[in-house]
Amino acid sequence: MKERVSKMVGKMVALNDSSFRSFLELPKTQWMSNLLLFIVGLGYGAISIASNASYIASFDSALLQNFIVPAIFILFGMLMAFITKIGLALLLWAGSRGLGGKGMLRDINRAVPVALLPGLLGAPYLANAGNGHPLVYVLLAVGLIWMYLVCAKIIKTTQNFSAAKAYLAALAAFVFLASVYYLIIPPA
Repeated sequence: MKERVSKMVGKMVALNDSSFRSFLELPKTQWMSNLLLFIVGLGYGAISIASNASYIASFDSALLQNFIVPAIFILFGMLMAFITKIGLALLLWAGSRGLGGKGMLRDINRAVPVALLPGLLGAPYLANAGNGHPLVYVLLAVGLIWMYLVCAKIIKTTQNFSAAKAYLAALAAFVFLASVYYLIIPPA
């Protein structure tokens, strides 16, 4: 009996190894991957709306306040989720190939939206929400670590790597991502 996809995704986020392979073998994997990406995009957009609530409220027009500006934030959240998915998939693919993996970019790409779900915990930091509150940094750290663990499971499943090799490939991808982030936005 096939388990419900939402339960399977929950198990993937909870780092259950067998759920990753089951997810990739589903006939509707691409559809579910796109749905997860849509949910992540909505999450990014909602966090941006919440962190910019005073800016949105500053518009005189109710149409702008209640529809147009929030819709723009949602669209940019969707765009950010899509770009993040592509970038993360390519980094995981490169880390896998660098350690002798088969590549399997299609499978990595379909599974990456699952890794973006815990990444939502870091979105308040990226949206400058919380104005330096310590909880924002804790959420960022938890989100990144959790995201790293999910990415390692994705690599392990798609490349048939040992756990150590999968964690090393994911680490290589995250180090490269951190260095690019540092070059683009150097610390103050």
